[in-house]
Amino acid sequence: MMRNAAFAFVLLIAGTLHAAAQPAPAWTADIKDIRQVAGLLPGAKPLRINVLKFAESRRTKNFSVKGAPKDPSIQARTAFQVVYRDGTIMVDSGMDLQVHKFFGRGVEEPYFPDQAKEVERAVRAARMIVMTHEHGDHVAGVIRTPLFAELTPKTVLTRTQVHTLMTEPQMPEIKLTAEQAQHFIVIDYDKYYPIAPGMALIKSPGHTPGSQMVYIALESGKEYVLAGDVAWHMDGVRTVTGKDAPWITEDEPAIQGELTFLNGLMRNEKNVTVVLSHDEEQRNDYIKQKLLGDHLE
Repeated sequence: MMRNAAFAFVLLIAGTLHAAAQPAPAWTADIKDIRQVAGLLPGAKPLRINVLKFAESRRTKNFSVKGAPKDPSIQARTAFQVVYRDGTIMVDSGMDLQVHKFFGRGVEEPYFPDQAKEVERAVRAARMIVMTHEHGDHVAGVIRTPLFAELTPKTVLTRTQVHTLMTEPQMPEIKLTAEQAQHFIVIDYDKYYPIAPGMALIKSPGHTPGSQMVYIALESGKEYVLAGDVAWHMDGVRTVTGKDAPWITEDEPAIQGELTFLNGLMRNEKNVTVVLSHDEEQRNDYIKQKLLGDHLE
């Protein structure tokens, strides 16, 4: 009897040590917790989400999904508009032509001035602006504009986004000074943050230190996760495969965790639509399905 008890105790200790030895995932999230946080703020939920493409980058698909064929692929440069009955919230803010040229790396790529003006108009009309991350094609519409003083008091940046923009910006054109940073609404949060009725920010460092996803629950009951640049093409989410772009440096374990989360949503949460910022095929498909509107209000 004593020998059996001692053996069981050894097994228990061994099991405990084995569990303790397992590395914790680099990044995790729970959709139930996210839903709860998104419901914390009182008020009517948003009615719809719109998207507008204002530029393109032409790259082969293997850069977006490691191991994919070198087929031609369009990366859409986009901004999103969340529409409430009494106003709008912009997710990302567009960019000017000079910043767009940075991404072409010497190659002229399509830039649509009329659509860029529409993004500027929508950003001015919005009651709030939030950024998925601190890269030029997402933040330059606020940072590099004569409207800086008008837009920054309603633009929410995380402390990490501000730190990156001040110390290690993607390009000199979007570098923030300490004085400029004081004009923004700066927040800091651990995992999730209720930003508006039906909306929650999801801290998702990986593509950049300040990356975050945006969960949105519409009044209709439909749910969305605007995943920013966690992936550039939905095949990366479907196969849980990261990028292979030598010009970027990502936290790959964190990206794997985020891709795993998004893949799980696709497989298990049929009411949740995962939206990427740059997947042109997905953008066209979602507009056709009326999951996204194709203009800014």
